[in-house]
This record gives sequence, structure tokens and C-alpha cells, in this order.
Amino acid sequence: MLFCLKLFMQKNQLFILLLFTCIIANAQVMWQFKKDTVVTWNYFDGDEFNGDIVDEGKWIFSYGWGRSIYSQKEQQYYSEGKNHIIKNGLLSLNAKKEKVNEKIVDYINDNDSIIAGKTFYGLNKREFKYTAGLIQSRYDFLYGYFEIKFKLPKQNGYWPAFWLYGGTPNEEIDFMELKTDKPNQIHVGRHSTNNKENEYREFFAKKHWGAWVKFKGNLNEGYNIVAGEWTKDYIKYYLNGEPIAYTALSLNVPKKLVANIAVPSNNGPFKPGPSDTTLNSGGFDIDYIRVWVNGKNDLKKQTIPIKVNKLSEEKYDLNTSKLKSKNKFIYGKKSIHKNEGITVSLIKLLNNSFQLVVLGKEIPADAMFRIINTKQVELKRENLVYGETTINYSEFKNQTLLIEITAYDKKINYTLTN
Repeated sequence: MLFCLKLFMQKNQLFILLLFTCIIANAQVMWQFKKDTVVTWNYFDGDEFNGDIVDEGKWIFSYGWGRSIYSQKEQQYYSEGKNHIIKNGLLSLNAKKEKVNEKIVDYINDNDSIIAGKTFYGLNKREFKYTAGLIQSRYDFLYGYFEIKFKLPKQNGYWPAFWLYGGTPNEEIDFMELKTDKPNQIHVGRHSTNNKENEYREFFAKKHWGAWVKFKGNLNEGYNIVAGEWTKDYIKYYLNGEPIAYTALSLNVPKKLVANIAVPSNNGPFKPGPSDTTLNSGGFDIDYIRVWVNGKNDLKKQTIPIKVNKLSEEKYDLNTSKLKSKNKFIYGKKSIHKNEGITVSLIKLLNNSFQLVVLGKEIPADAMFRIINTKQVELKRENLVYGETTINYSEFKNQTLLIEITAYDKKINYTLTN
């Protein structure tokens, strides 16, 4: 993940009234406008991938303990930054068909045995058929709201993912696992160290929690946002702001954030792998990764300095992929989602502008934002629309501005200083 902190959140009072006031000048903020309240999230960390190379202050290129998950019969070796390309504000992770002779575990000898439990998985140094790209955060998270905006490669046989990994003990939250030959499905999952928590009963059968979620849309024809809300009580999964899965489970081990593209084998999980004639996966393209924390607690201690990079004005339009069918065992009871609404992110850009990211299944017709000055004079008014909208306020740059966002009869005021 990106940061090893127990997320004691920034102080940000939440008034359960029609008016919610935010006075956090120039911060990146996200609001969940629910039908019964508004929840405020503050930007904590992430990456817009606007540089020329991967920021190694944030990310490493392996799991730390290994360069492949040998027990899952994966075919790839995660290279040290060689399968990572940053261009035009995108990070592209790819897999290449190329034989390399490398060690699974960097810090042990070539001929040491790889053993998990009582199973022998061969010697440490071996031949891999593929190289691939992975980024893993240097630090751990405990709870938050995690977003990735991405596009899926079109070549069949590959296994991109966005997930949280808890190391030892081995806890895991899979916000999305994808198969490139299933561009209209997302596999959601989670793994507890308590095996009983991993099972649920579907009619007369016991199953491991996790499933493919089908939706209307195509992940390889444009960009989508997958997100996960992880709290001490539950995990909720989102596609473009629409909830697609829910599990009431307390996974409280700090976890690292991972984005990667794996190469499955023909006899392991997420099979089959790519055909022998496929030489490259194409890019698992990532526009950004953002991590938010909400304002219900105090940030008592922060050992890692937070640096919000200047954000690019590159824009990659969002698809409108939506949930097609609900598996009630994965989606949860309808009552859990009855108050769901929309999310609105306000992202400060360069050149006196900001970006509104509006997500959700259906945007209320009366949802809108206004820019007013300290004299309550309205300077700009627009309806909220799905997707990303860039608002330029350079004509008002010598004034203190108040941004007012309204939805479901709830109103947020946010002070923006130039």
C-alpha cells in the first residue's frame, strides 16, 4: 500500500444538516453524497503518474519477499522497473514473452529451496517465460477509500489486478482481479486469516467469498474507475461510483497497495494464460491511483510526509459501465445500499483550474455546483454531470472563492484560495 499509518483521519467536522462546510483551501477533497447524509474524504496519498519515471519513494517493483507467486503457478517474473512506462500522465504496466533466468527471492541464494508449508516449489533461481510489471506501496494502510482509473489490455490471457496485501498474516482485499478475455466482468474478493470467515453459504453449498461481477460496458475500450471502501466493519466495492459488492468483515491487518499484471498458467488460477503466439500483453494503463481518508478521527501522528504532486491536465474520458446483474450473496441486502448516491471529487489542477469527478449510477437532475465570492455574488453555475469536468476560474483569480455543491437537498461549501 502506500502508507504505513493507522489512519487516524484529519479533523473535519461533519454536520448532519442541509449545509456542510469545508474550509480546506487547495486540498483535494471527495464527498459521498448519500440520500441521508454527506461523508467527507480527504486526499491522503496516491500517484497521478505525471513524471517520467515511477516514483520509487512511493513504490517498489516486487512484493519484497518475492518476484512471483510461485504457489499459484504464475509464469511471470516482476522486473525492476523494465515493464513500466510512464507517458502523457499514464503508467502502463505490461507483460512480455521473454525468457529470463532470475531469482524468485532477491535476498536468498540461487540454490536455496522455495518451500511453503510442506510443499517444495523448486530452487530459488529458475527460468521464467515472461517478465511483467508490478507496483507495490512502500508503506502500509489501515482503512481508507482506494481508487484506480485504468484501461484493460485487449490481448487475451492476462491477469491485471488492484488489491491490498497484508503480508504475514496473509490478509488480502481484491478490489478487482481481471481477465483480459472477460472485459465485461470484475472479480472481487477478500481473504481472512480466519478460514471460517472466508466461507459463506449459497443455498445448499459452501463457497469461498468472491465472485465475478458482470456489467454493461467494456474495460478495454475506455477508462473506468474501480474503488474500494475499507473500514473496520465492512468492505464495499465500486465501479464508477456504483456499489457492486459488499462484505461485512473486519480485516484489521495493515496492508500494502498493489497494482500489477500477472501471467497465469493453463493449470492455475485465472487460467488460461496467453497463447504461444502472443508476445506482449499490451498496456494495463493507469491514469491515477488515489487514496482518501475520512474525517471521523484525528490525525494524531504522521510519520510519513504527504506530498500532493501538481496534477496534470491530461484527460482520459470515463466510460459509463454499470452493474448488469446482482449476486445477492456478493452484493448484500438491498437495505445496505438504499441510501447510496453519488461521489464528487474536487481536484486542484494547474493554471487556476480544478477538476470535478462525478460518479454514480444516476446523477440527480438538480445536482449542481456554483462558484460564489465572499459577497455571495454568483460567478458561475453548472449542473453536475457524470465524468470529469475541468473548471477554469482564472477570471476570478484575485478573489476568495466559495464552491457550493448541491445534491439530494444536501449542500457543501468549500473555500478555494488562489
